[in-house]
Amino acid sequence: MLYVRVNDIQMYYEMHGDGEPLVVILGLGTDVSEWDGIIRWLAEKYKVLAFDNRGAGRTDKPDIPYSIEMMAEDTAGLMQALGMKQAHVLGISMGDGSR
Repeated sequence: MLYVRVNDIQMYYEMHGDGEPLVVILGLGTDVSEWDGIIRWLAEKYKVLAFDNRGAGRTDKPDIPYSIEMMAEDTAGLMQALGMKQAHVLGISMGDGSR
């Protein structure tokens, strides 16, 4: 299992495949294991970074209010911690940028 400290939490993440980097941002309350098939399919073409958002799966669940901005900062912090300067982004549900 891979973890890295980002902001105020330990984040669980997985990397799969080779190719151009692709960050997969999952929906609220879901974790990487629920999207395993899609992540592995995407990994046939991309180097996929998938992670559990704060409050979900194996990432820390601090007892504070969460916001979209906070989770965006988590994503940027995770990318920075892993040395990922840029990537394609696939948002699922909450991760699609709609408001």
